Amino acid sequence: MPFKVLVVDNELEDLEVTRLVLSTDADFEIQTEADATKAIELVRKNPHRFACVILDYHMPKDGLSTAQEMFAANPNLQIAILSADQTREALKKSIQIGVKSFIDKDEDPEVLKGVVRSLCQKWQNRAEVFNSPKVSGENNEKIINSIGLVGRSSKLAEVVEMVKRAAAVSCSVIIQGESGTGKELIAKAVHNQSKRRQKPFVAINVNAIAENLAESELFGHVRGAFTGADKDSPGKILSAQGGTLFLDEIGDLKPEIQVKLLRVLQDKKLSPVGSNKVYDLDVRIITATHVNLEKAILDGKFREDLFYRLHVFPIQIPPLRERPEDIQPLVAHFLKIYSGLDREVMMKTVRMMERYEWRGNIRELENEVQRLLSMGTQKIQPTHLSKKILDALNFESDAIVTHQDYQKRLWEMELEYLERNIKVAGSLRAACRDIFKSAPSSIHTRIKNLTEHLSKSNFKGVENENTI
Repeated sequence: MPFKVLVVDNELEDLEVTRLVLSTDADFEIQTEADATKAIELVRKNPHRFACVILDYHMPKDGLSTAQEMFAANPNLQIAILSADQTREALKKSIQIGVKSFIDKDEDPEVLKGVVRSLCQKWQNRAEVFNSPKVSGENNEKIINSIGLVGRSSKLAEVVEMVKRAAAVSCSVIIQGESGTGKELIAKAVHNQSKRRQKPFVAINVNAIAENLAESELFGHVRGAFTGADKDSPGKILSAQGGTLFLDEIGDLKPEIQVKLLRVLQDKKLSPVGSNKVYDLDVRIITATHVNLEKAILDGKFREDLFYRLHVFPIQIPPLRERPEDIQPLVAHFLKIYSGLDREVMMKTVRMMERYEWRGNIRELENEVQRLLSMGTQKIQPTHLSKKILDALNFESDAIVTHQDYQKRLWEMELEYLERNIKVAGSLRAACRDIFKSAPSSIHTRIKNLTEHLSKSNFKGVENENTI
């Protein structure tokens, strides 16, 4: 299959020349676009469609900002800049944001094709590595723990990689996800991994601001600016000078405040309410929302121009129900936080928690662990879970057991039997000699098969212990 290559240039004559040059190579399937904004949308709608993108440096929406927005949609995308401007500054900026090549517009056609072919091959190699089944849960956990988060799922590991990429650039970041998924934790992680980590991280929930105080809370005020203003206040934005401002639930920001925030972001200057003094701003903006901002724009509730200022590097956090592998490490984490280390949460309880949908996400899970610990029970069994969880999972003593659930339970019990006896015996060889009366290779193969069956059935394998 030929590599799909997107060429973006507002100069139609140059666009056609580049298309003709690359079309002579059967390895490429060329698509062109004269509008950078439309090209960004193409990538956003299908992030993995193009192996390589060629961008003109000088466009109404310049090549570098276009590249940044495309990288936000797909960090593995291979992007080259095509321009007659090869100044040191242009090259430096391109390299900093991840552009792989800077090609002169007058370069020999064969050189251009060679560069594009090389980038396409790199894209293919990276795609193969990224999809490799060798990436284990243990490796995921190391990646996730490296920035202070808790989990072991591949989906959370992908979020962490996005966090690290966001931390390496200075553009605005927007974090999207359901309530309770940990958007503020992700925002803090971006800040702590960035060059701004020694400066303030200031967080504010837009919903928590009284409507009549929103302007002064964000932009500050001077004494006497309004009734009750008995002293100067820098406001949240200036308080984050040199660091990061995190605006949670940005979708609920009032229209009149949206206008002023847009102006501040455009000009990078701020005047507190009632003051003539103008401050130069050096603040990285991270926002978060659980609402669909594109729909809010159509409904007239959110400004489109502000959306594009904020929506430069999006990070999407998957809900907890889509990454059940993170349940066990999170439960262990909350046990440690709430001094529940003397309690035993049975693995069968954790496995039931993995099957529950957690509409409140991590916040709901944390609440459930706190409730379980408050009961004072030494061994936390499935029956101790909240009624809503038990009802959702149809946990009844006289409930009909499906063949699938019955098979899962048999696999689970057999795996538990094998692993516990190996532990008691001290080694696989000793267990095979004294308990199983079978060859070690046979037991090893059986454990491997059982683990695979349980994993494929979305039913996590039994751990070496019966509790966590």
